Amino acid sequence: MNSSKKILFALTPLLGLLTCGELGTRVIGTPECEPITPQTGSWETMMSDPDLLWKLEPNRRFETGNDVTQINAVGLRDSLLPSKKKQDNEIRIILTGDSSIYGWGVKDTETYAVYLEQKLRKHFRRRIEVINLGVPGYSTEQTLRLLNKTGWAYEPDLVIVSNIFSDCNIDAFQDKQALALTNPETSPIYSALKSSRLYCSIYMPWAKYQANLNQDSNRVLMPGIPTGPNAAVALEKLSEHIELSRVPIPDYLDNLKTIKTQAQEINAKMLLAPLAQEWDVGIWNVPMPRPAKDHVLPWQPYRKAQKVWAEKENIDIVSFPEAFALYEGHKAKLFVDNMHPSKHGTALMAETVATHIIANPSLLGLK
Repeated sequence: MNSSKKILFALTPLLGLLTCGELGTRVIGTPECEPITPQTGSWETMMSDPDLLWKLEPNRRFETGNDVTQINAVGLRDSLLPSKKKQDNEIRIILTGDSSIYGWGVKDTETYAVYLEQKLRKHFRRRIEVINLGVPGYSTEQTLRLLNKTGWAYEPDLVIVSNIFSDCNIDAFQDKQALALTNPETSPIYSALKSSRLYCSIYMPWAKYQANLNQDSNRVLMPGIPTGPNAAVALEKLSEHIELSRVPIPDYLDNLKTIKTQAQEINAKMLLAPLAQEWDVGIWNVPMPRPAKDHVLPWQPYRKAQKVWAEKENIDIVSFPEAFALYEGHKAKLFVDNMHPSKHGTALMAETVATHIIANPSLLGLK
């Protein structure tokens, strides 16, 4: 018996078992393969999205105390829509990031985007639009998808990237794994075998288990207070668990590279503006022991890696941590909590970035 016949003979029982298994799962009515649908839980201002995991609910107007927040038709905290044609000599700037860029805890008129637009218009005396692409909880994985879905349609001349805290956050999920559950078609194995009930009978229980791991029931892939062991890392061990972050550093740097490449394709410039939080000004208000000098906090390796990457790629960095640390007023006034800037903080952010752009007008394509 030649080798090919031996192989065929050996595989025949396996093929028989697989065929019987496939027929059996169809007879008992096992479910077909399907994506896992994200759920926003009690986060009323958000809605689920399989491509973004979550997004701000379009055309939503909600009140917080006496303040009113308006979300536009494409789910951004901004009045400008990408459908509005860019005028001759108009300059557009996109700001990306999470809740600190969105403007958590400040009014629509007090966001960093609004203040930056006012300062640049006053100095350059021309039409400049600053678009707020910040969404609470957004990592670079989500921001990349938001740029492709909405952001690049604004035809920006400059994109200022501030994503860092959500990327380094040690949560109950990691973004790539989460997006693979909501979009399983991206897997060649899934695409090839999704019509097999036998495969689905194995895949779906695993997928649902992964989706609900460390989450409330069916509150899949959504932000909130982390409950799983990945999040319950003691402060002194954080340096050992950076790989558990939502977007590990290698992926984070790859995402920055992709944003830069996509910006260049539309002749836009890129600027990095990493966010600050209270520890940068010597205040520690989180429910953990005050860190010692040798403690490695989650965002510190990201800042270091970002700086090295920016130098290699010749990308400017405007450091909000440095600007906040140099602030001569009462530093606690810069924040509404341990990480979100107050109206004083957003004004300082705008002043810092505006000063850099005014000193480097080529970022806007100006001389």
